[in-house]
Amino acid sequence: MKNNKGFTLVELLAVIVLLAILVSIAVPSTISISNKLKANMYCKKIDSIEMAAKLYGEDRKESFTETYNSNASKKIKVRDLIASGDLKKEGNEEPFITNPIDGSSMDDLELIVYEKYNRIYVHFDEDINSACDK
Repeated sequence: MKNNKGFTLVELLAVIVLLAILVSIAVPSTISISNKLKANMYCKKIDSIEMAAKLYGEDRKESFTETYNSNASKKIKVRDLIASGDLKKEGNEEPFITNPIDGSSMDDLELIVYEKYNRIYVHFDEDINSACDK
């Protein structure tokens, strides 16, 4: 009599091939979802920095000395927003604000806060908003 316990080599190979197909479908979609979440987190951080800069500008309208397109303006960094208390830092160690996409520091990101028609506007010194399609 033949002992039929266990799996044949063909059955094992079939299971391995099916698992490989499932993994090859699941991994790229997981990476895509992860990248979209990181981009969304980045845009949320940019929005919170922009809002904090507007609050900073509202509190300090009289201190604007430079001009940006002939409007009263002031150049600041994210680090200044943290020091003034307008922006909450993420941790106790530097960098205080990190870019979720690449992990770099956003503390030295420069912004221009300016007043136009008695309203406060924020312009990022670098091309930041293109990633968020504002």
